[in-house]
Amino acid sequence: MVYAGGNLEVALSSLFLNPITLAGGVQQIFVRFILFYTMGLGVGLALKAGLWNIGAQGQLLIGMVMVFVVYTFLAFLPWPVLYIAMILGAALGGLLWIAVPTILRVKFGANEIVVTILLNVVAINFAFFMLSGPIKSSGTALGFPHSIELPAQFKIPNIVGGTPITWAVPATIVLGIILYLVVERTPFRVKADTVGESHETAKYAGISIPRVMAITMLAAGALAGLAGATYLMGYRYELDIGSFSTNYGLVAIICALVGRKHMLGIGLASFFFAYMTIGAESMALSANVTTYVVFAMEGIMMLGILLGNYLTERRFLV
Repeated sequence: MVYAGGNLEVALSSLFLNPITLAGGVQQIFVRFILFYTMGLGVGLALKAGLWNIGAQGQLLIGMVMVFVVYTFLAFLPWPVLYIAMILGAALGGLLWIAVPTILRVKFGANEIVVTILLNVVAINFAFFMLSGPIKSSGTALGFPHSIELPAQFKIPNIVGGTPITWAVPATIVLGIILYLVVERTPFRVKADTVGESHETAKYAGISIPRVMAITMLAAGALAGLAGATYLMGYRYELDIGSFSTNYGLVAIICALVGRKHMLGIGLASFFFAYMTIGAESMALSANVTTYVVFAMEGIMMLGILLGNYLTERRFLV
């Protein structure tokens, strides 16, 4: 930061204090927490089976698109049914989007890292196509296409009127607890961990490797799509090209690694990174440093995590 020309004292103050002192900071923390935790749960679930879902960003985007697809083409449904259909449609969109790399990995042994990364690019172009036609609003924002804003009855309500925290926050925490009970407290954890550590051991134990891979990957896509629904219906309310350039999917991977692939640990890591990313963005503005410093910080954290894992697994540290 000093090399980039920033004021270190102002930078550190902004990093740690601005997220809770500036207007809207707390809201942004919980918005990011919901995103990181929901996507991180899916990434962590896939990691348990030794799979890397690098396409969470694309699945998130498809989930957001599906919210408006359902709203536009199933508008004849009564309000409660349509509301639920929009959420389920987003999850289904993420699931179907990850089905391609899942089939290629399970059936043909393709590298899921490469396929999911490439599908992120496809997701951006598909979303732009949908935004330019089927779900486009009649107006434009600064010359760029965007969707309509969701009506009030389709927005996730606040927990208490006038507060920035919606019911998506406790719902996300409950989701994490449910996945903890299902994944960490059942024989599925042993099966997934065994597949992730050694296919030979899994075969010897009679575990269906394709089944475990398919379940974890499809669940990861559904969770990323669900994150798209909570993001749109709980905070953003409309879709535009600004939604295409976020790096939330990459942060979700870091959260899953920091949380050690544990369904509750990922929640703690997600809150930490939600706080840190809001502080880092504020720091970039107030301390006169480029916003790329934010990405550099996340990259340095990622390298530290990987180095720590490497040393620990080889018993250099324990």
